[in-house]
Amino acid sequence: MESGGKNMVLKPIRTSKKLNDDDEEEAILLSPGSRMFHEPNYNIHIVAIMGWKIPLDINSLKAQLLSKLLKHPRFSSLQVMDESGQMRWIPTTVNIDDHVIVPQLDVNNNMDTDKLVEQYISNLSTTNIDISKPLWDIHILNVKTSHAEATSIFRFHHSLGDGIALMSLLLSCFRKTSDPTSLPTLAVSKNKSHSNNSKNIRSLIWQYIVKLCLFIRLLFNTVVDVLLFIATALFLKDSQSPFTVAKGFNNKHSTGQRFIYRNVSLDDIKFIKNATNATINDVILGITQAALSRYINRKYDIEGKMKFSVEQMRCRATVLVNLRPALGVQGATKFAKRVPSQTTLAFSNVAGPLEEVSFSGHPLAFLVPTCYGQPTGLMVHACSYAKKLTFAITVDEGMISDSNQLGDDFVDSFISINEAALSKFRTKVD
Repeated sequence: MESGGKNMVLKPIRTSKKLNDDDEEEAILLSPGSRMFHEPNYNIHIVAIMGWKIPLDINSLKAQLLSKLLKHPRFSSLQVMDESGQMRWIPTTVNIDDHVIVPQLDVNNNMDTDKLVEQYISNLSTTNIDISKPLWDIHILNVKTSHAEATSIFRFHHSLGDGIALMSLLLSCFRKTSDPTSLPTLAVSKNKSHSNNSKNIRSLIWQYIVKLCLFIRLLFNTVVDVLLFIATALFLKDSQSPFTVAKGFNNKHSTGQRFIYRNVSLDDIKFIKNATNATINDVILGITQAALSRYINRKYDIEGKMKFSVEQMRCRATVLVNLRPALGVQGATKFAKRVPSQTTLAFSNVAGPLEEVSFSGHPLAFLVPTCYGQPTGLMVHACSYAKKLTFAITVDEGMISDSNQLGDDFVDSFISINEAALSKFRTKVD
């Protein structure tokens, strides 16, 4: 099923075959970003945990994967290194049975199936995908939990694509449950309408002054952010906290990842956004900050000097962007390893379908995108689906043993912020 263990570094297949001109057209070179994820200690896998409202029909699932997923060239290609040391995509014939894993789980009536599924997914984080086949697989757990009738874990190596690629791929495979012939829809940003009164000269002058001030502020903040980014890569490290990785931490030191997810109401998130005149992203970050604060304050004695220490604690999140054009593969890899290890957590969010979707006639109950193998002990993903927003918290078990409590802190923080927004709304109405 999987090769190696948690200490294994993913190595590409080597071939002595010399490619002719026709082969080179098929054997496309890996992009710099894909090659970066083959660097030692940066072996990252993307995972999509999906809960389903009915048990999964394995044969129907395989048929849909063959007709939809395998149309994507990267999911039907090997990653091969040629004589010149260049890594290429080589098309291959895919045996779907090698990629669809249906484990035989020992389930009895008294077993906590939530814990069973959680442990199975955690165990996956200590393994790698067999490099002799395309680097993806899907694990089917037809076990009823408190959240779903069945669970699937779709996993692929980060060299195949990123989180946006994952969501795009899933959206192309899903169909609306209410209309099986229609593709899912995503939220679209609404452009603010401008009043005709703004066309007079005085209003236009004022608009230009405001835009100039905003540009100066943007320029200043950009310079500060660049300096802080460089300082972080060189020496600036976050304060010591329960989430701080040890010096030299990498995949070899990880004892495995634990994946925790909590759902909150997306309508309530939008209500908080409107009540605070903020954005949904602001609300998500606020909940994350409040949850981490709850967890840290509970871990530390908040009296005296320790309370001052907690209040002055520096906790930052890393959001990776495309640095390859400026730094090259090696430089971008060094920054991608260095910066997350200097900050407290990595953070990402992505918008999912607005309505309930299905795959091969199976309605989706929840969607949790996350990853493992990153050089940080804590990662938070936020993903919207239908009327829910899911916080996916990935923690290193060797650093954070009470991960479920951390997940509960996200829910408690959401409830507190929502109650504060309701109180503000009632006060305004009165």
